[in-house]
Amino acid sequence: MVPSPDWLSLDEGEDVVWSGQPRLRRIVSNVVTFVVWSLAAFAAAFVLTAVLNVDLPVPDRAVWAVAALWALLQAVSPVRAYLRTKNTDYLLTDENVYKKTGVWSENVTRIGVGDVQNTQLKKSFFGNVFDYGTILLSTAGGSGVEMSIEDLDDPDELRTELRSRISRTSDGSRDGPGEGHGGLDPETVGTLVDEATELRKTAETIERRLQ
Repeated sequence: MVPSPDWLSLDEGEDVVWSGQPRLRRIVSNVVTFVVWSLAAFAAAFVLTAVLNVDLPVPDRAVWAVAALWALLQAVSPVRAYLRTKNTDYLLTDENVYKKTGVWSENVTRIGVGDVQNTQLKKSFFGNVFDYGTILLSTAGGSGVEMSIEDLDDPDELRTELRSRISRTSDGSRDGPGEGHGGLDPETVGTLVDEATELRKTAETIERRLQ
């Protein structure tokens, strides 16, 4: 059994069967962008102050300060992407699917397993190569995608488990104790079957007499 996280209070009898987070490698593009733009800024400062020795109206230190400030601004993107990734959690219990987001404040979204109508797996070219993707959940009566479980490593694991839970819930709603025949208990069903059999025999007797 997967332990329950601190950010969620489960209902009595509700058990966690799977938990996960977006893959941290999703921020690689943000890091690469930060590195490229920072190197470009410092390279420009070096060329202006050392290589070309341009007579600028400001001290060389000001040029390097501007380059450093530019690099600092570019660092905001990967830091924000990292915090958003680390503060996103996905959770599957035997009853619900949960998604927790938010860096400074928590936002928890819940969908009942029995309400899930469709699960769609989306993978990019690199997602197929490195086995990661996003699962989109739609509910009956909902308008489009109700929840996206993004950038998961091995998303088929969750999708398989979720489909299994959906199937169990559907079977239970149709064939659960006392509900397999419109909510009638087995004894009542047996009585109705016997009465139907007697009615059929009576109808057959009447039909033979008429002939």
